[in-house]
Amino acid sequence: MDNKERLGQNIFIVLEGLSGSGKTTVGKLVAKKMGAKFYKTPPPLFETIRNRVDQEADLTARFLFYLAGVIQASTEISHFLELNSVVCDRYSLTTICYHRALGVTIDIPDLISDSLIKPTHTFLITCEEVKRISRLEKRGLSYNDIQERHPNIEQRFLSEYRKHRLIEVDNSSDDPAIAADVILHFC
Repeated sequence: MDNKERLGQNIFIVLEGLSGSGKTTVGKLVAKKMGAKFYKTPPPLFETIRNRVDQEADLTARFLFYLAGVIQASTEISHFLELNSVVCDRYSLTTICYHRALGVTIDIPDLISDSLIKPTHTFLITCEEVKRISRLEKRGLSYNDIQERHPNIEQRFLSEYRKHRLIEVDNSSDDPAIAADVILHFC
């Protein structure tokens, strides 16, 4: 059974990319234009302890925390898909790519990967580096944003994403509706 048969007419779109590339802004626009639900990971249940895990946990434990968050997100998203399409800001590839860029060598086991709801489309949102950094500084840097700024981490993270051959959408424009329209063209 393919994704469309399993999800009916509703689709599941995922936006991946570096912090500050505009995933949230573009995702909200896409969701609004589609009449879809916007969803952001980690899920609310995990968001409450995220900062502590980011700052204090061992990298492997951190990976497993985010993996658990993806499993929870998959469950929540599958329920939302019964009623509506979903546009998600980050999903399983962020967990994999981010932690690989930091040197974690374990992958998501097939047993878990096979149980996750599969996106209909996954897009890599990119942005000119100067603009992306400016956006980050304007909104305020999170702990993860600061970690990503270490030498070569951002490029390793982006390189990990590109191994998955996602559709890349440039969001360097001051008008995020341009990137949203590109995504909608594929859907």
